[in-house]
Amino acid sequence: MNFPIKRSYLLFILIIAAGIQACVPGNQLVTRAAAPDEVKDTYTLMLYGCHYSAQINNVAILVAGNSKYPVEIYDLDTSYKLKKDVPSQQALAEADSFVRCSTHRIWQTQLRRIPDDSGGTIGYEVRPLYVPYEFGMPDVLRISYSLQNGVVRVYIKVDPDVERAIEASGGDKGSSNGK
Repeated sequence: MNFPIKRSYLLFILIIAAGIQACVPGNQLVTRAAAPDEVKDTYTLMLYGCHYSAQINNVAILVAGNSKYPVEIYDLDTSYKLKKDVPSQQALAEADSFVRCSTHRIWQTQLRRIPDDSGGTIGYEVRPLYVPYEFGMPDVLRISYSLQNGVVRVYIKVDPDVERAIEASGGDKGSSNGK
């Protein structure tokens, strides 16, 4: 008698899991740590954030000139700036400087490679890592890359725990996230 109940329960869980998976848009691209010497050639520099001094969701994305996919940030066009055909070392220097625009203390920046779906490289991401006592964790951003219909869409959010802590302390409500 227990067997049919367990089978039904398992079937229910599988249906729910399939439904949740269907809600994730596109093919998720998982970034990995990268070294500066991997960054070569020219890039389109996407500079997101830095609109006010206390903003923490600042990130720079270097899109390779030979990337097989275009990249778009899921937010208003005014939330970021584009600089095209920037040589690699200049792009890295500008990205590092850009993400340090906040009045919050930045411990270091982190460079991550953005892969495509066939082992190539779409580009790189430079993000700030804050001193841990600022927000309880150094990496306050939740950035995801989704390949959908031949376009890589970037979703940039502040970690929900950090966002709640900022709002509870009377910080800037609602402006720490994209769409």
